[in-house]
Amino acid sequence: MSLVTTMIAVAFTQFDKLMAAILFIRQQHITPQRGQEDEQVHKIANCELQVKLNACIRHHQEIIG
Repeated sequence: MSLVTTMIAVAFTQFDKLMAAILFIRQQHITPQRGQEDEQVHKIANCELQVKLNACIRHHQEIIG
């Protein structure tokens, strides 16, 4: 019984870490519009966002697996 409780606690801790990472990404990448941004800068920011989100997805899959 204690093993199951420990496994559940670890899983919830991992979900909390995942949620914190997603909120941090959101805070970094959702900023007020400041006029016309350079398209290249915007593309780089989107690529960085995609890499971070992919890492969160992999983390989620590891938790579930």
